[in-house]
Amino acid sequence: MKKVFSLLVISIFSLSMFGQPVNETAQIMLTLAKRSGNLPSLYTKYYKVKAWSVKQSKPIPAKYETWTLSDFQPAMDVSTKKPIDWGVNGDRYVVVNIVPDHNNRPYHVRDDLTGSANNLTFSLELYEFNGTFVKTISKWGYLLGSGFHGVVYVQQGVYSTFLSGVAVEKGGKLTYKVFNDAKTRLSDLVEEYELVTALRNKKVEREDQIPLQLSCTFPPKPVYDAQKTAILEKMKRESPFLQMKYYQNGVYDAGKRDFPKPNQRWSFWNMFIASDITNRCPVDWGPNGDRYLQFDPEFEDKRNYSALEDDLYSTGKRFLFALRLYENDGRFVKTISSYGNFFGFGEGSFVFMQDAKNEIASFFTKLPVEIDKPFSYKVDKRTVTKISELLLFKPVQ
Repeated sequence: MKKVFSLLVISIFSLSMFGQPVNETAQIMLTLAKRSGNLPSLYTKYYKVKAWSVKQSKPIPAKYETWTLSDFQPAMDVSTKKPIDWGVNGDRYVVVNIVPDHNNRPYHVRDDLTGSANNLTFSLELYEFNGTFVKTISKWGYLLGSGFHGVVYVQQGVYSTFLSGVAVEKGGKLTYKVFNDAKTRLSDLVEEYELVTALRNKKVEREDQIPLQLSCTFPPKPVYDAQKTAILEKMKRESPFLQMKYYQNGVYDAGKRDFPKPNQRWSFWNMFIASDITNRCPVDWGPNGDRYLQFDPEFEDKRNYSALEDDLYSTGKRFLFALRLYENDGRFVKTISSYGNFFGFGEGSFVFMQDAKNEIASFFTKLPVEIDKPFSYKVDKRTVTKISELLLFKPVQ
C-alpha cells in the first residue's frame, strides 16, 4: 500500500511539473513544511536563557540514543563571530525558520517524498521582544538531536546552539534521549498525504498559525464591577491555593492514560515541558525564564460545566478559575486557559485540564519530576465541585 501511495505522489508531482512552474511546487512544499506543526522550534521563542553554545558528546547522535550536551555558554552569532546581541533590555529572542537551499548545504532537507530537487535548510532569526525582525543570524544550518528537552541548531556548520525547552545553567550539562538524529528528510516535516493534497490542489489548506504562536499581544484580563471585584479580591487574600505561584520547575504536561481514583497512585506514562492551549506551544516563561503561572477566580457568565459552586461567600453564584501568566514583578502577560477541570489532589499536587479538554493535562507540583520519564503520586481526592475544596487546598510550597 505504501508503495502504491508513493507512486501516486510521484505521479502527481510529475503532472504538476507540466501544470505549474517548478518554483510554485517548491513554494507549496516550503509553505507546508512551515505550517505542518511538526517542528516546535519554528514556533518557539528562544530567549538568552534558552539558547546556549554547547559541547556535544558526539557530533551527530543516533536516533533513540542518550546524548550529553555540556559546558553551556552564551550563544554565538555566526554572522559576527561574537555572542548574540540580545538587545538593551536583554529580551530579544531567536526563532528557527525554513528556507530554500539552492547550494546543497550540509545536512540539508532533501525531498524524499517526490524526489524533486527542492531542497530546504534552516535559518536562525533574531527578533525584538515586540516581534520586530532584527536580523538573520545564520542563513543556513541544520538541526540535530531533537528530543523532549530541546534541539541543537548548528549555525552554518560552525556553532552548535542548543535551543532548550528546559531550564539550564551556564557551565552545566544535560543528558537526554534523542528522538531524531538529524532533520534531513522532507518526510520529517510533512505528512505524505498532506503533500499529495497540496500538490493536487496547488495550495496548502493548513492555516498559518506561527503569527499567533509568536504573538506578543494578548487580550486583557476581564474587568468586573466594584462589588464583584471585591469578592474576587477577598478570595485571593484568603486562599492559599490562589496565592500560590508556579514557576517553570513546578509545572509539567502529564501523559495520562486515565483519571485518578481516591487513595490510589495516579501514574503518568511520561512527563513533558508545560504547554499553552491557546497556541499549542510551550509556555513562554519570558526573557529571564522567571515568569509564573497563577490561578484567578472569575464569575461564571454563561453556563459552564467547569464552574464550582460557592459554599463560602454566600453569593449564590458559580465560579471558574483561569490560569494566567505573569511577569516576575506581577505584571499580567496573558491568559493561558480561561477555565478548566481539576483532578488528582494529593501530596500537595494536582492536575488542571486546560479549557476542560482532554488535550493538555497540566501537572502542578513541587515533587521531583524528570522530563521524558514516567511519574506517579498518591491521590487523596479525585476532583472538586465546590470552591471551598479548591480554595482551601494547600499546594506544597
